[in-house]
Amino acid sequence: MTDRFLRAALSAYARGDYHRVAEQCQEGLAAGAPDDELTVRLSHLQLTATELWWATSPSDTIRAQVEAAVEAAARTGDPALQAMAGVSAGAYRLAAEGLHAGVSCFREAAGHAEKSGLPLARVEALSSLGHHLVGLDMADGIATLEKARRIAEQCAETEIPPADRPLFRVQTARLHGHIGVAAFDDGRFDEAEEGLRRSIGGLKAAHARDQFAMISNYLGQLLTATGRFEEAEQVLEEALSVLRADADLSVHQGYNQGLLGKLYLEWGRPDEARPMIDTGYERVLRAGHASIAPILRTYLAELLMAPGHRDLERAHRLCAETVQECRRTGFRRSQVGALSLQALVELRRGEIDAALSSSTLAVTLLEEAGTMPALRTEEVYYVHHQVLQACGKDEAGHWLERARATVSAKAASLSSPDSFLTRVPINRAIGSG
Repeated sequence: MTDRFLRAALSAYARGDYHRVAEQCQEGLAAGAPDDELTVRLSHLQLTATELWWATSPSDTIRAQVEAAVEAAARTGDPALQAMAGVSAGAYRLAAEGLHAGVSCFREAAGHAEKSGLPLARVEALSSLGHHLVGLDMADGIATLEKARRIAEQCAETEIPPADRPLFRVQTARLHGHIGVAAFDDGRFDEAEEGLRRSIGGLKAAHARDQFAMISNYLGQLLTATGRFEEAEQVLEEALSVLRADADLSVHQGYNQGLLGKLYLEWGRPDEARPMIDTGYERVLRAGHASIAPILRTYLAELLMAPGHRDLERAHRLCAETVQECRRTGFRRSQVGALSLQALVELRRGEIDAALSSSTLAVTLLEEAGTMPALRTEEVYYVHHQVLQACGKDEAGHWLERARATVSAKAASLSSPDSFLTRVPINRAIGSG
């Protein structure tokens, strides 16, 4: 493993120069890597460094590169290389086909990684699997992430092969972020913030700008959800500035713009929200990213219900589009969120029967799946309460109590819950009934 292209690419990766990583890996592959192992390592390094660029719109070129790496790894019979290639395949299929396809690849990669016993392969595969598995089975995803954490903590850096150390540092820092995200989704807010901030510190030290922007997005979500709007604005503006030079490469530039707009909506500043959501949505829509596009589409639909920006017909159309799309891609969290928002739109349009149908389906899917990422359970419950109340149904009070219980449980996870209870609009509404 002395190929000069790989050495140069690893050096560039450690500096955070991902453009140089891509150039060196491509040159090495174009020159004809002398063996399958080098082919896999060059492909894996390039695809890992540039994932948040190519995942915005995975091309046939990326698909061919992923397939070539998988085939090369299979020829070696080396489980560590098969795990590396499998993680790349999972990232591709997640972006191109949806959640179930990606998780299937990550699960297979994790199996190879366990056989290899190598820390980098195990941490990377288990972290990727656990992070996305949370969207299908929260408990299983969290358990998988905890397993990855134990492996990472048991390894001294001196035990990691020198060629693996730059990647291992980034993967370990990213893992802390994934654990923080899972805690956030599970309603454990203080624990989530600790993990996310630890991750951001590690990623900044490793010069991993794209991953820094991604984990900053999650911290921005957490701070917004807990009513710490000023802090959220600062976090998201820093993340946007870090990627400004590559704004059209990373899907997280668009996501962070849209999230900043969502923050302004929560903050009662819809006029400032409009340009951020519009720009972010257009950027993500061009990319066609299966997991992020429906989230920003829902942000836009919510904006179109705000005073001064109201367009209920378009808001309803956007919700319906998200519901249909997520049935195909498997992102149930966005399907449930869109159904609940669709019910609210229908309620405001006076379409009571349609609102009851949409809201009932939203809570049914939520009850089947349990807590899901990027979804406020209490909001789904509260909308159902509103719809049932409009229908004159006796069970409306039951859903209000469930919403209140969910808010109370989340508040209990915070050492200082005041802003969560008093500044977040949905929580104020639930509290007042």
